[in-house]
Amino acid sequence: MKVSKIQTTIGIVLVVAILVLLNLIANTRFIRLDLTEEKLFSLSDASKKVVRNLEEPLTVKVFASENLSPQLKDTKRFLNDLLAGYRAYGGGEFRYEFIDPGSDEELEAEAQKYRIPPFQENVWNKDQLELKRVYLGAVFLYEDQQETIPTLQNVSGLEYNITSLIKRLTNQQEYKVGFVQGHGEPDPTQQQAQRGLDAQAATIAQAVNVIKNNYEVEQVNLQEAEAVPDDINVLVILNPSQKFSDAEKLKIDEYIVTGGEVAWMYSPIKANLQAGTASDMRLGLDDWTSAYGFRVNANLVADQNASMINVQERRGFFTVQNTIKYPFFPNVTTFNDNAVVIENINMVSLFFASTIDTSLAREKGLELTPVMYSGPRSMVQSGRFSINATQTWSDDMFDREHVVLGAMLEGPFASRFAGAEQPPVADDGAPIEIAGMPEKAPEDTRMFVLGDGNFILDGYLSNPANVYLLLNAVDWLAGDTDLIALRGREFEMRPLKEISQGQKQVWKYVNWFGPPLLAILIGIVYWQVRRNRRYEEELAQ
Repeated sequence: MKVSKIQTTIGIVLVVAILVLLNLIANTRFIRLDLTEEKLFSLSDASKKVVRNLEEPLTVKVFASENLSPQLKDTKRFLNDLLAGYRAYGGGEFRYEFIDPGSDEELEAEAQKYRIPPFQENVWNKDQLELKRVYLGAVFLYEDQQETIPTLQNVSGLEYNITSLIKRLTNQQEYKVGFVQGHGEPDPTQQQAQRGLDAQAATIAQAVNVIKNNYEVEQVNLQEAEAVPDDINVLVILNPSQKFSDAEKLKIDEYIVTGGEVAWMYSPIKANLQAGTASDMRLGLDDWTSAYGFRVNANLVADQNASMINVQERRGFFTVQNTIKYPFFPNVTTFNDNAVVIENINMVSLFFASTIDTSLAREKGLELTPVMYSGPRSMVQSGRFSINATQTWSDDMFDREHVVLGAMLEGPFASRFAGAEQPPVADDGAPIEIAGMPEKAPEDTRMFVLGDGNFILDGYLSNPANVYLLLNAVDWLAGDTDLIALRGREFEMRPLKEISQGQKQVWKYVNWFGPPLLAILIGIVYWQVRRNRRYEEELAQ
């Protein structure tokens, strides 16, 4: 009997010692077992890297009410877990606290100071739905700067938003993206979004508002500037509708051969959906871009997997509005899994897109990686175009498959002008002298090509993945791909199945009385086992 008691005591002491030791280890090391398929509860390598690079303390104040709905409570809990991960890898420089303003006027005033407003939400209170005034927002404080997330309604993209915010706040990312101007391109500084698909002065206000969260955006007017500014990390040529002069081409060529990265996003075809017409704009870019190993072909791609549009049809004395699938607005779902710029992107919506000629890169010693393709039932029109939305599309018209619509290029791009027999000419026809210009770019110079410039215009933009594609392309061109894996990373809440009021009452009583009854049952079984063991020991003696 004594030996058994001693063994029991030693076992209890060992268990307590192990628990204490584990607790001490847990205080110094952050360990989390994440069994989700996409590791949604684990901090990404990009986030760990950003928070480890903090040079000064960063404080996060989360203003969160206690009486939140179940959905927002899940958001609050997820945010707490996420911030705990940042703190674990922050080396003591990352701190956070949760504050419940409640009805405290000073705390509410503090929330207002940080531009975190209250909002109305339906909250269950004693089995009744009530409209409550609640807070759920956060402010990030670093040195004398601050960034605010005013309201947190869900957790989708939360880690990406926080990590990119920290990079921006701590100046860990200072990329400048230049949008070429002067050839009918959309103005990135124009904030009034146009309505209608064929707006003549198309804008990219929606996309720019997202882009500015990650990069500084600037106009590059080649007609006024002597050269592409040195501080431009990525140059974007988006949807030009007019020709480039030789002098302008030379400025971009100099930028490229000195290691500048360029995103080409355009189609040579101008299409008007309302009129049902399309024509070649004859931009004169083929000879220029062919020197860089690609060509955007003067054609239009149609796909049976396409977006829906509204059209009006005349039927007798009546005009009827119908929703139809329009094949010249392809929904691209066929991607190259090895292309980093489409990571976590499931579909890109294009509008009057053209194919990419990929046959030129190899002979120039360049590495070309196709990024996206049309579907298995596609059509390519060139020369004469028939894009009227109300026409009948037969299956045999879609006789092409998987034509290339976008590509990544890398390598020593050859100058279009350095060493050329025919020098570039100025607007007055006089030849432009070139001296000391490199003939080839560095080996690691990059380009991204997409045969569509409409995909982020305000008149067309309805798919967030289109903006993700632009952001990913800029990140890849700038050589910083840490955040690409976080974009489009979705977190899906899985709420309990809805049940009837009667079932709710049953489960309420089960939750109340089940655990105590289970504990009593376990105690009775344990007591009976010990009683039988003592009885057997007495018989043995």
